Amino acid sequence: MTEPRPGVRDRDVVLVAALVIAGVVIFAWLTGLIPMLDNAIGLAPMIIVGLIAVTAVVLFRTTRPR
Repeated sequence: MTEPRPGVRDRDVVLVAALVIAGVVIFAWLTGLIPMLDNAIGLAPMIIVGLIAVTAVVLFRTTRPR
């Protein structure tokens, strides 16, 4: 049998949230450098929904007890 995993620590959630924010900032920076991505921002609602979905999945997996 495996050892029980300790509960989710606040530090884990903050770390995941910081990584998600960093990913969004990097994506925004790249859209300024790459014209094709800049044109794709016309699809902003779809991109926003995608980023929210990824954030929700990551936070769900981080906070889910095993």
